[in-house]
Amino acid sequence: MKVSTLFRFSIFKTIYFNFKMLPFKQAIKLPIIFMHKTRFINISGSVEINGPIKRGMISIGDYHSEMITPLFNTIDLKGKIVFNGAIQIGCGCLLRAEKNALIQFGKKNIIGANTKIFSEKFIDIGDYTRIAWETQLFDTNFHYLLNTKDSSIIQKTGNIILGNYNWIGNRSSIMKGTITPDYTIVASNSFCNKDYTKEITSESIIGGTPAKLIAKNIIRVFNKQQELDIEKEIIV
Repeated sequence: MKVSTLFRFSIFKTIYFNFKMLPFKQAIKLPIIFMHKTRFINISGSVEINGPIKRGMISIGDYHSEMITPLFNTIDLKGKIVFNGAIQIGCGCLLRAEKNALIQFGKKNIIGANTKIFSEKFIDIGDYTRIAWETQLFDTNFHYLLNTKDSSIIQKTGNIILGNYNWIGNRSSIMKGTITPDYTIVASNSFCNKDYTKEITSESIIGGTPAKLIAKNIIRVFNKQQELDIEKEIIV
């Protein structure tokens, strides 16, 4: 762990959470670390980590790369969270899984500050997917809806499945029923609420309220070295 990280490290919450939620052989390595102030509303659920275990591989509440005042992280875990690799979750985020709900993170995810992830059913975030700050992922409407014409009930929950290498723009709302292909870019302030794999292909940009296709054959550059090479070419 870097020295700069130690100054932001919440030791008591980190030790308590790891040894309560993980098998001893995993917990002793402290793979999950909490930064700054964290509230445990409920941690009666479970946590699973798949793959090689490393100290600090799951960072919750980090604001090192965020130009924002650090806020409380909130963990409300009555269901299950599965981590499939390293992940960085920014400060002020909410992770809430209701009983029987599952939130699954891929490897190398980055979740921006003040993001809310609330599940009553199933949320799956693909590998290398980036979610920018102040975004919300809700797989529930929180209430049932009644069709007054035929008395049918509209279900309040629906799966959210984000593909690999997605880039979700800041302040977007990812609602129940959202499914995206790999390499999808969601523009800032968008509202997503359906299965986009039926309408778009990989390497597409969607955006708006509700979100619709904006452009094709566009991907985000994830490789840092490639970004540096591009910048050098632009400067020249």
